[in-house]
Amino acid sequence: MRKMKLSLLLFLHLLLPDCDAFLPLLDRCPRESASLGATPNEKKMLTPADALALQKQADALRAEARSLELALKESKEEKARKEAEKVDSLIDQILVSFSIDDSTQMLNTEEQVAQLMQDKRLSADHVNKIFDRICEKSQRRQSIENCSPLISLLLDAACKVDCLEREENPNKRWNHRVERDLRKKLFAMGWGIDLEDVKSKDRIRSLTGEKDISRSNFDVKVPAASHTALMA
Repeated sequence: MRKMKLSLLLFLHLLLPDCDAFLPLLDRCPRESASLGATPNEKKMLTPADALALQKQADALRAEARSLELALKESKEEKARKEAEKVDSLIDQILVSFSIDDSTQMLNTEEQVAQLMQDKRLSADHVNKIFDRICEKSQRRQSIENCSPLISLLLDAACKVDCLEREENPNKRWNHRVERDLRKKLFAMGWGIDLEDVKSKDRIRSLTGEKDISRSNFDVKVPAASHTALMA
């Protein structure tokens, strides 16, 4: 068992030549490390040829790891490209009536977009992807006060679908909170707020019971009498 550990340490050291973490462990028992694989009656020293073979194996493993990493990166990029093309196609189908040139488009009406959202069975996830893609392609910060006409149309049409009764909407994927959630997102973007970061911190606080001091400093308690006067 001890010899197996020493073999593993030596192999890791050859695999990672820049890491000195294994040297102290090898130095503790130099005799054993110099005679790996030995039997009680026979001592076999690690020859330069053995070390060279291990080095070649380590190089091959590194090359294989780099190749796999590159293949994974290319696969992710290809998947992202296909997803972007799919969302671009949705934008053209849902929001755009026809294109005059590369920079000028005629948009559908709110009613047309709302109907297409129902007919094509769009979910909140689909609409969020359309929203994110429009923001990405616009290459500028979007806000409630200053947003792309495409985003304005998307939100207004989503509001129309949100207001439908569930039995009136044939699209059962719709959760009837799409416009509200998108306006929250747009408001946060205008102020440079990362909603995912806020949600993550809120989840941590809910688990740990930690108080949000940054918010509590701004909490103002209104006396009951004053509150009544304000309501009146």
